[in-house]
Amino acid sequence: MHMTVQSEPKASPRVRRIMIACLIPLVVATIVGIVLLWPGNPDTDLPGGGPTTNSAEGTSHTEATVTAVDATACEAGETDPMVRADCTTYTVEADGREGSLYVTPDAVKAGVDVGDTLKVLDFTDSPDRAELGADYVFIDFDRNVPMLALAIIYAIVVLLVAGIRGLRALLGLGFAGAVLFVFMLPAMLDGRPPLLVALVAASAIMVVALYLAHGISARTSTALFGTVLGIIITGLLGAWMTSWANLGIAYSEDGYLLVDTTDLAMTDIIVCAILITGLGVLNDVTITQASAVWELATAAPTMKPAQLFARAMRIGRDHIASTVYTITFAYVGSALMTLIIVSAHDQSLFDTFTLGDMSVEVVSILVCSIGLVVAIPLTTGLGVLVVRSGLRPPRRSEPAEEAVAPGTSVSGLDSQAPMTRREARLRDRGR
Repeated sequence: MHMTVQSEPKASPRVRRIMIACLIPLVVATIVGIVLLWPGNPDTDLPGGGPTTNSAEGTSHTEATVTAVDATACEAGETDPMVRADCTTYTVEADGREGSLYVTPDAVKAGVDVGDTLKVLDFTDSPDRAELGADYVFIDFDRNVPMLALAIIYAIVVLLVAGIRGLRALLGLGFAGAVLFVFMLPAMLDGRPPLLVALVAASAIMVVALYLAHGISARTSTALFGTVLGIIITGLLGAWMTSWANLGIAYSEDGYLLVDTTDLAMTDIIVCAILITGLGVLNDVTITQASAVWELATAAPTMKPAQLFARAMRIGRDHIASTVYTITFAYVGSALMTLIIVSAHDQSLFDTFTLGDMSVEVVSILVCSIGLVVAIPLTTGLGVLVVRSGLRPPRRSEPAEEAVAPGTSVSGLDSQAPMTRREARLRDRGR
């Protein structure tokens, strides 16, 4: 028995030309946008950005290793981190010399032990050394080694499971990071229109990351156009909702810093954040839906367009449910500390989610969820149109005809060459 393997359906030449005609303006507009919006002063400094960005006169950043911890001056059983920060003496070694270290109460509570490597401010040459009473000031723990190790493990797992496609995905992720940190963020700080910068950055990431990870094909192009539609919907809805809900208030220290020292508006920052968040989610759902349409069309090439759309949407609905949960819990996890604090107060749940920075999180969740929900049927419908354009209705084939062995015929007459039963029957009729 012979099994026929169906080849993946391809878009018709006409549809491919239409997709290319739509893709070229998108790529050209993205390149032109990057050139015109490229930051002229990418090294913008912000005052008051924290201990890692600003230092007192005569100080410098360095790394130190804890060599001794002396808590003998603390009373037995003392647990208050404020008190322990004053009664505990820490000694560190930095740049080949030892000195005293001041540790903040939150770090004391987290636990600073002998052998820990820390990032510190060096006050040994600062005129403020005598007033401070310590040679070094704790900034943070040095996490270079564990975080680098985790990143390597992540890359290895991706490569082992996904192979060459995983490698291409990692390269796309690296490109996306470069676009964000080399172009988008510096351009926003340099006074370029934030929304336009975010749209150009999102377009560049979409085009390169999708084609790099999934290859150049009609399937990937379908996912790309679905993502573009989703981003447009997400951006418009985000801009409208941010204005309607009056979210342009700086609730965090970082927000105050940006509003006070730059020309950025909080509403623009929030919409840009929604766009970038939606981009990651939309890439996921659109490529999955495009793949679902192509696989279903490959397995059942005779399926009618309406049936193909309905079956692909069954997969899409499951994806909608799981992705909505993903977005929600990701935001809840990022705002967990705030939720813990507000839950301890006598405040209704509705007020909790409509006041302060929590309202920004809720709007982001809802806007991104609407964008991805709408993008799924759009991508599915587009995929059905593209994939069906390359399918031809199967031709009716004659029933398989059995060969007649040499030297035989239906009527028993001898034959010297193999022939089918039909040919033998016609020959017998002629005789």
